Amino acid sequence: MASILRVDHIAVAVPSIAEARKQFEGLYGAVYLGQNEIVESQYIVAYFQVGEDIFTLLEGTTPESFVTQHVEKRGQGIQHMGVEVDDLDAFLAQLEDGGARVSNYIVREGVRKEALISPRSAFGIILQPIEWLGEMKTMPHAERIVAAGRMDAG
Repeated sequence: MASILRVDHIAVAVPSIAEARKQFEGLYGAVYLGQNEIVESQYIVAYFQVGEDIFTLLEGTTPESFVTQHVEKRGQGIQHMGVEVDDLDAFLAQLEDGGARVSNYIVREGVRKEALISPRSAFGIILQPIEWLGEMKTMPHAERIVAAGRMDAG
């Protein structure tokens, strides 16, 4: 049986990373790890470490961006939660057998496999199960999140 190994990251949609960064670092002691513009999906992601955990702040760059639409519809807040799984394909099969709605299955060779689970199937939150691949599997967690983001930015 496939299982969740840990929370990989928590993604928070914000109208402005620059403004949210001040609060995130000042109030929560977050350590800024860098940011990338994800041109294909038209958003910016900034990476932060809080204790052992990774948070990403997402800012839409166009009105059509899923991040911009999320902020307009729901306000700023958690957009999704990534969870690391030991076997993505087996994990998704288990969920689908239980009636969960799965979408956006993607394989990024040598980086990760991922999908999205509908909030209707995941207690109201978009869940992003991730299986890290290749060298990414053994990299320190904060380093691989930032490295994978750079690869996504192309």
